Amino acid sequence: MDVELEIKNFPKQQQIFDSKVRHMVCVKGRRFGLTKGAANDYIKSALLKQFKRGLWIDTVNANIERYVERYFLPHLKKLPESLWHWRKQEKILEIRDSYIDLRSADRPENIEGFGYDKYFINEAGIVLKDEYLWNNAIRPMLWDYKNTRGVIGGTPKGKGVFFEMAERGKDPSQPDYEFLRFTTFDNPFLDIANIKQEITSMPERVVKQEIYAEFLDDTGVVFRGILDVSTAHPQDPVNGHLYVVGVDLAKVQDFTVIVVFDRTTNEQVYFKRMNQIDWPLQKKYIIDITEHYNHALTLIDATGIGDPIADDLIRAGVAIEPIKLSNESKKEIIEKLVIWIEQKKLKLMLLEEQTRELTNFTYDISSSGRIMYSAPAGFHDDIVIANALAIWSLQPLIKEPEKEPPTLIHEYFKQIKRGEYEAPEILDEEWDN
Repeated sequence: MDVELEIKNFPKQQQIFDSKVRHMVCVKGRRFGLTKGAANDYIKSALLKQFKRGLWIDTVNANIERYVERYFLPHLKKLPESLWHWRKQEKILEIRDSYIDLRSADRPENIEGFGYDKYFINEAGIVLKDEYLWNNAIRPMLWDYKNTRGVIGGTPKGKGVFFEMAERGKDPSQPDYEFLRFTTFDNPFLDIANIKQEITSMPERVVKQEIYAEFLDDTGVVFRGILDVSTAHPQDPVNGHLYVVGVDLAKVQDFTVIVVFDRTTNEQVYFKRMNQIDWPLQKKYIIDITEHYNHALTLIDATGIGDPIADDLIRAGVAIEPIKLSNESKKEIIEKLVIWIEQKKLKLMLLEEQTRELTNFTYDISSSGRIMYSAPAGFHDDIVIANALAIWSLQPLIKEPEKEPPTLIHEYFKQIKRGEYEAPEILDEEWDN
């Protein structure tokens, strides 16, 4: 029985899935439409019986569920129920005589053990940062079948396995690999004019990597020079110094982060990260820390649950400045932190989790072209937000200009003015002026 659905990728999108090579490497800008195109391709290929055993690798399980619900199910629900079945718990999607195992890179032990004749690696720039996943887990599962075909795609995230594969795809002597590169602007359904306006205020390297899909050295996407400013050390409060505290709140899945900066030096002097702590204890931590640091002003994310917490802290006598983070206000505080790190206007403590989170921090682009800063899927941004809140209240340090020592000619004129020497006639009138 022939089964058809009205599913169509746009031309550049379809070019990826028309490839006949074993490993198609697609490097693309954000919001190009690779994930949606891959879902469409899997549905069409399954209905045409072009594969039997499929594998989909993604960053985290939460993304997998969203992709199935948003990209697969709207099409599959148009088919007879006997032709498909979504086994949500096992993350297995059955379409006609084929199945797709959907697996997340954060649980590599659930990936190994089977062979596949079709595969797709999404967000390869993130997933393949772990070389083990490709060389030890994924690659051996593609050896069982001679005609295995697949796509390795995503936005570049530094240089690593994904970069090496892209280079293989450019090499004509390696026929098992093919390389394609598309920018954000290659998606015909995006508001291109708005994106062009948005990127005028974005750091150049972010635009190169995330929009134009260029491989850059493996440093932070949004924040640059993190290690250069990570020279501060924990410090107790100093009498007479003013301090500012930044707080990003969470209770279960994310982390509550508290950071303290010395306004006199713009140095980070305290850092605390915690999760699964009840609200009363979290409030006590904040109260104790602000009192310890000379009753410091505290900027707190008052979005959602943070609003009543901020009110409770104000009633407890803490100097609170609540900040409600919209997309625009979040963009403003993040971009100030970006500039301050690049221009070395602050000092951070060298902490592994802080460096990692700042390095991984990225952004997304909505279909309307709006820029939204965030952590990559499966990562956290609590440390970034806490620091950005604190920095929002800091001012650049003002350094007194160094006085140059007087030259001999300056000393000579001063002596003339004091009457210690008689001024030459040629200088009398000018000196008097």
